[in-house]
Amino acid sequence: MPPIEEYLKRADKLAQEVVNAWGLNTTTGHAADLTPEFKALFDKACLFRTARGIADNHRKHSVLIEHDEAEKKATRKAFAEAYKAFYEEHAAKASA
Repeated sequence: MPPIEEYLKRADKLAQEVVNAWGLNTTTGHAADLTPEFKALFDKACLFRTARGIADNHRKHSVLIEHDEAEKKATRKAFAEAYKAFYEEHAAKASA
């Protein structure tokens, strides 16, 4: 399994993939099929995307504060760790 650094590098793309999967399942009537683990991962993806958006907007308008960047880093790390755990759990189930 890839180290956490790989998930951190790809966090933006991975978060988008999670949001896309959630959207596909909810629009096709399969929201009830989403597991609690996936819903928790989706929540972390949304928190990360929100923190990233705030930091990016503040940076764009030259009002970025340390808290914004710290929040972005913390939510990125939390999401990457959750994604890694989710991915590894499902990869192990698939190979069993």
